[in-house]
Amino acid sequence: MNGRRSVDLAAMVAVLLAALLHVQAARAQSDAAGAERRLVLRVVGPDGVPVAGAKVGTGLNVFEQSQGHPPQTIVMWLRGEKRSWPFRSDAEGQITLVGEDAEHRNFYALSESRGWVGYKQVLEGSTGSRVDVRMEPACRVHGRLTSSGMDRLGHPLRKTVVFLYDSRDRLMMYFVSEQARYEFLVPGGRYELECSGEGPAGIETRRLRWPVLIEAGREDFDAGLVDLEPTRLAEMHGTPAPPLDAITQWRGTQRADLRRLAGNVVVLVFWGSWSRPCLKTMPQLMQLHDLWAEQGVVIIGIHDNSVTTVAELDTKLVEAHHLYWGRLDLPFPVGIDQGPGWGAVHQAYGIDQWPAVVVIDPLGNIAGTFSPWGALQDELSRLLSQR
Repeated sequence: MNGRRSVDLAAMVAVLLAALLHVQAARAQSDAAGAERRLVLRVVGPDGVPVAGAKVGTGLNVFEQSQGHPPQTIVMWLRGEKRSWPFRSDAEGQITLVGEDAEHRNFYALSESRGWVGYKQVLEGSTGSRVDVRMEPACRVHGRLTSSGMDRLGHPLRKTVVFLYDSRDRLMMYFVSEQARYEFLVPGGRYELECSGEGPAGIETRRLRWPVLIEAGREDFDAGLVDLEPTRLAEMHGTPAPPLDAITQWRGTQRADLRRLAGNVVVLVFWGSWSRPCLKTMPQLMQLHDLWAEQGVVIIGIHDNSVTTVAELDTKLVEAHHLYWGRLDLPFPVGIDQGPGWGAVHQAYGIDQWPAVVVIDPLGNIAGTFSPWGALQDELSRLLSQR
């Protein structure tokens, strides 16, 4: 009896020791992972001396009295839809980032009082180390925008947006203006500018992008005046929408015919199963369908010609159902475009970016292109009220 108890006790002790070792190992592994997700940035001036009080974030975003924003310049972290104010370097010029913050790969530093800026692209594997962000006198990159084409159409620019990308094609900054202008403070380096403009709701210009080389020590770079061309959809605004006759493969219906939909507000969604932004947009469009279908809104998806059959499209959507759509299916029909370029219907509407949402009014005319994250619902309400 005593022998059995001693054996049981020994077994219990062994189990407890094993459990303790497992907990210690897991804690050590967790601590190691935590250490790997730690990054120290040190902001230094042109002379290598640490700079205290510098703002550090992932980009510079400027709203110049646009879309209800007061004039402001924001250096911020961008985490999906979450935003927080920038970090400031301490007396030693340092900022310690942990967790998700330490996973960022590009950092912008601004010292407004000194007129210095810095930009650092952090290499993969740098987490757990210290990285210097060297500042230098800022170069003011600026320019103005116009659109003679939009003026010709009677739709002058109301808002412009200019994006600045780094040498690795990462978005650094953007400038939103109602004065058709932009300016950025940057260190020397290679960049690309991309600009676009908007007239009345749903009427836009084409995006224009070009490279910019800022030499070290340069204080001012005037990019001059850029004339933005209207999109094909802007040119077609208020004219009859091209038919969908070129599409023969339909998912969810035999055929969607715009002529038979007169009196309804039609929303054409141009997309591709290869595009993550397109796939992430679909739940929003599913909600719009549920909200507006009984009020006379018809949503039709137009997939590009990267697939040729409904079966092929369904195969490509298996993962999207689980990752983005909560196992739901698209409640509206999807046509598979075919023909030159991205497809004949894409070509007829001048679609060259995805997702693109085109609204057709109850008379069958093009009302414009809208973002599915807000402006679209306002336009649907407006058009339905005019029926």
